[in-house]
Amino acid sequence: MVNPKYKIKMNRYPENIILEAWEKADKTQKIVLIDSCELDFSIEIEGYENTSDDVVVSFLMLIREIDNIVQEFCKTSFQQGKFDIRNYMVSLEWIDFETDKVVMGYWGEFVNIELRAIFSMKNGVWEKSDIYYQ
Repeated sequence: MVNPKYKIKMNRYPENIILEAWEKADKTQKIVLIDSCELDFSIEIEGYENTSDDVVVSFLMLIREIDNIVQEFCKTSFQQGKFDIRNYMVSLEWIDFETDKVVMGYWGEFVNIELRAIFSMKNGVWEKSDIYYQ
């Protein structure tokens, strides 16, 4: 039986709030911090200097949908696994824009775990390459 207090959350990162945080962020540093007190998140963005602002914005415009893909992976992992749901609950902590892909780093909300989600642009569309717990 799943404790109703704990559940995998969807639609956590509204694009408008993420994009507004990106626009306001200090981009003079190697690591850009975007955050929101309203939604209680803080995400570090790296590697943006190696790509165009358009690429970063195109990814962030889909952040809710992309995060939902990760959350569905966590939900499926829980359903197929043998541990408490808290072992599968993660929060987005950082995003790294690399030459041909974007790597998202998640940390466990209750348990000391890490998850990586890798997306790449194919034919102008962001696609999932891999998602895995470390």
